[in-house]
Amino acid sequence: MKYNIHMKKICLVIALALFSIQAYAGSCPDGSDPVRSISADGTYFVYNCGNNNNEQKSSSTTSLITEINPVNHSGWEQLSNTMTGISSHNFQYLNDSTKSRRGNQYQRFELRDGDCGSFSDWDDCANDRQRVEFTASPLPPVGKQCMAFSIMLDDSFVTMDSSPTALGQIQQKGGPTGFMEGFKSQPGVLMFHAQEGYYDFDWLYLHGSRTDIKQTDLKFRLLSLDDMKGKWTDISFCLDFAKNNMSLWVDGKRKFDINQPPTGLHMPESIFFKYGIYQSFVSKHSGSTPTQIVYYDEIRRGSSVEEVDFNINPNLKAID
Repeated sequence: MKYNIHMKKICLVIALALFSIQAYAGSCPDGSDPVRSISADGTYFVYNCGNNNNEQKSSSTTSLITEINPVNHSGWEQLSNTMTGISSHNFQYLNDSTKSRRGNQYQRFELRDGDCGSFSDWDDCANDRQRVEFTASPLPPVGKQCMAFSIMLDDSFVTMDSSPTALGQIQQKGGPTGFMEGFKSQPGVLMFHAQEGYYDFDWLYLHGSRTDIKQTDLKFRLLSLDDMKGKWTDISFCLDFAKNNMSLWVDGKRKFDINQPPTGLHMPESIFFKYGIYQSFVSKHSGSTPTQIVYYDEIRRGSSVEEVDFNINPNLKAID
């Protein structure tokens, strides 16, 4: 993969009526609902929790990351290389400029029933998980870090009963640990979930003891899964550790800000982006889990949305 940086000013010209983002089934750490307001320019929603109990202190925070970290093929580790039970069907590079988001190549992931394995410090099979994912090199949680990816669901894509499928997530190293529903938990920072017919953005607010972590999910609905089948959707987001803020764009349109520290009360040693297909608590599904096929393209990492989102900065070259 190649990575190129070109700066261009963001132009937000979409009327508020075109925005469909809505908060649902989530709460602030104190149990109240997040307060939604309109941005100063009237083009996106801003979400705030009413208390200040989740303020985060860090002496290592800097203003901006000055060195851009490119996402290229050699910088990713295919997790299935070290997993037992994973087969060649799980990942493919496809060459077809008529079907890719941009350029010639795009990526195909497939997860079937029983595709789980173990790592040096984690066992998917023992913890009721299944996955095939790529992961980026970890970075310290400082400055402003932005990611972008294009995603398309196969026409056959279906979700599991009572269990979410993660299609993109920010995980952490050296962060808090605990248990969830009786299983060991190494919670992340945020996740993009396919569940109950929708693609959701979940901010995982982590609080409580660092070794017995509690997790409060703040969920935001992005779009219907039916709208993602056979059609590319462009996602970009920024985690600003200097200003304690998160922002997200869909197809180049800014959807919302969350004015809270991205990692909640506990600062990890590092964070990293993962993408592919990850199923959790698969035993909740009745019978064999469905085969899921998902496509990815145009994956970038930088220190501003202009450096990662080609909808906002069309001078970015295609990634192959």
